[in-house]
Amino acid sequence: MRILGIIPARKGSKGVPGKNIYPIAGKPLIGYTIDTAVRSSVLANIVISTDDEAIWEYAAGYNVTIHKRDAALATDTSPVVLTILEVIHFAEQKFNTQYDAVMLLQATAPLRELWHLEEAIALLETHNDYDCLISVVKTGDNHPARMYTIDDGILHSLQPENEDLNRQQLPPVYLRNGSIYITRRNALLENKKVMLKPALAYIMDEKYYLNIDGPKDLMLAKIIMEGHGNRP
Repeated sequence: MRILGIIPARKGSKGVPGKNIYPIAGKPLIGYTIDTAVRSSVLANIVISTDDEAIWEYAAGYNVTIHKRDAALATDTSPVVLTILEVIHFAEQKFNTQYDAVMLLQATAPLRELWHLEEAIALLETHNDYDCLISVVKTGDNHPARMYTIDDGILHSLQPENEDLNRQQLPPVYLRNGSIYITRRNALLENKKVMLKPALAYIMDEKYYLNIDGPKDLMLAKIIMEGHGNRP
């Protein structure tokens, strides 16, 4: 498969402004995702889409292509799929090629290894009937059986049938960890969606779950990356 790797990285963020370039263990956050992507032999091309000049300058030291994202596609409410669609068109024109699939790698989920990319692509290649693959991790104590909605101050269980079960009895539930999304090109262009149903599950170990959204997540990232040799 000829796969286009896309790393979207907006400048703005309500939770942590400039978080994609925030230094963690001596490297900008986005650097961990770029490092893994460029070491991979499974990505035909890698495009970083950003409106952040600091990221343009940092990424210039890598064998990647920069897509300078328009401000209209870099707001808090801009659907990421619009950027993905634009990057596909941009890359196919630039490299005079047509890709088979797109791999979306989010900079805010830095805990992934080279072999994760290879395994995920191999899994999709062996399942021709599926157009989408999403990486997930098994939930721990944050199980839906422990979750509720509240209506007029009253708790309503999301899984009342499992509410009284102990942890060992609960059916396994999986959470998107934001690390890897792969979608076949034609299906993505047709549906204008990255996540298509049915989607293949690529199960990663729970230790690879780190999705940086706010200041607390950045503190946790520093502990993990600095305390464990930059890797779990």
